[in-house]
Amino acid sequence: MEELKLSFEDALRDLDKVVEQLEAGKISLEESLRLLERGVALADLCETTLAKAEATIEQLVANDDGELVAHRLKYADDEDEDKDSDE
Repeated sequence: MEELKLSFEDALRDLDKVVEQLEAGKISLEESLRLLERGVALADLCETTLAKAEATIEQLVANDDGELVAHRLKYADDEDEDKDSDE
């Protein structure tokens, strides 16, 4: 599968176009398969980009001294991972 070098926004826009073409159903089977493969690659790129962004999001919180301290945001999924690692 081809490696894509697109920004998240460009990949999402291209993925939307692929979906529109596939939903229209006015293309050959070969073209549908090609578009499906491209769509999967674009979706993977978007998912990876979002996962990387999510991993770096931090929240600034004031400590007892009034200083701002960065903390990684916790997500509901993080709690599930903590439980899994305790087992």
